Amino acid sequence: MTDKDQQFTRLWNEENAVKRGRFRNLMKSKLAARRLPFTEANARSFYNGAALAIPTDRIYEAERGPSTERFQRPARRFPPRRRPGGGRR
Repeated sequence: MTDKDQQFTRLWNEENAVKRGRFRNLMKSKLAARRLPFTEANARSFYNGAALAIPTDRIYEAERGPSTERFQRPARRFPPRRRPGGGRR
């Protein structure tokens, strides 16, 4: 076992519930950013630097749909015209 692996095991099995919860929440958020399920094995691989980053194509495709559709911008809108005489009555 490497030092990093021993440190992960100590933090994951911490007796102090607050410290253990804080560490697990940190791992949960880091894994969620990489869209990996929250498991001890995935958290351990992330902590040791072995978790794979997901390809950016897959992230963007999931958020905006298939890449064959192109987003069309609407025609440019201009602000409303001012009234003659300053606009106050």
